[in-house]
Amino acid sequence: MVSAADAQRLRAAQAGIRTLVDRDLDRMWERIWSQIPAGPTQPYRVRDAFLQQIPTLVDRYGEVAAAAAADWYEAQRELAGVSGAFTADLAGSVYDLDAIDGTVRRSAGALWTPDPMGMLASLKPVLGKYVLSAGRETIIRATGRDPHASGWQRVTRAGACEFCQLLAGRGGVYKRDTVHFAAHGKCNCAAVPSWDKDAPEVDVEAYEASRR
Repeated sequence: MVSAADAQRLRAAQAGIRTLVDRDLDRMWERIWSQIPAGPTQPYRVRDAFLQQIPTLVDRYGEVAAAAAADWYEAQRELAGVSGAFTADLAGSVYDLDAIDGTVRRSAGALWTPDPMGMLASLKPVLGKYVLSAGRETIIRATGRDPHASGWQRVTRAGACEFCQLLAGRGGVYKRDTVHFAAHGKCNCAAVPSWDKDAPEVDVEAYEASRR
């Protein structure tokens, strides 16, 4: 069983990556906004610049999140005394270019308001979710490939919302390949492996919530 301290280390790594994403978004905003002069076309040009650059940012930090998750998984395997060699493959974000494009376009609506920086406030939580999904998916896929893993568990932070608590499944494990890690924008829950072959499977109610 993954210890609370080890799960916290994973969540801390996720939070650190999210901070880097926010930092780069701030820098992107300053660079783009300073380069495009005010005028009727400014909102369109700012939006288009973000549409072009955001996918690269998500890919870059998604790779960081996936690599950190893979290293953490392999270290947990060793700590648990699991036998046999195993390498966790790096997964990409579960959100595709269409999802990223739609998020940027919706957030860009703020560019036509008196508070154009509202675009950043809207983008940050969602893009953080997109990036962290690569790390979570790396762990989920590893539990599916690892012959010694019984599945994966959702680990919440203290004071987690009811949505996250429901999906945590009271210590049960997820085993179905079709179940993805459902997350809201500011979610810092983590997916962790379980080595307990007798662990109960999360009930259907949580599966349905996750699917939605």
